[in-house]
Amino acid sequence: MFTLTPILLISFFGTLIEYLGILTVIVSVFIAIFQLINKKYTRDDVRAEFARNVIFGLDFIIAADILLVTIANDIPEVLRLGAIVVIRVLLAFSLRKEIMKLKNKD
Repeated sequence: MFTLTPILLISFFGTLIEYLGILTVIVSVFIAIFQLINKKYTRDDVRAEFARNVIFGLDFIIAADILLVTIANDIPEVLRLGAIVVIRVLLAFSLRKEIMKLKNKD
C-alpha cells in the first residue's frame, strides 16, 4: 500500500516547482533567440526581457530549494542547499541590477 507522507509531498512539489523554473529558463532562451533573429527588437530590449524571464524562473527554483531544505536529512545537505539558494539569490540580484541599468540607459 502506498501512503502519502508529508516528506514525500514536499519532495514531489519541490521537484515539480524546480522543473517548472528550469522550463521557464529554457523557454526564455528560445524566446530571446527568436527575438534576436527577428529584427523588430533591439538587443537591449531582448536582454532586459530575457533577464526578467530568467529571474522569474530563478524565483521558482529558489522556492523549490526552500521547500527541499525543509526535508533535508543532515547538516551537509542543508548547507549545500543553503549555498545554492545564496548563489541563486545573488544571481537574481545581479540580473535585476542589469535590468535597472538597461532601463536607465533608455
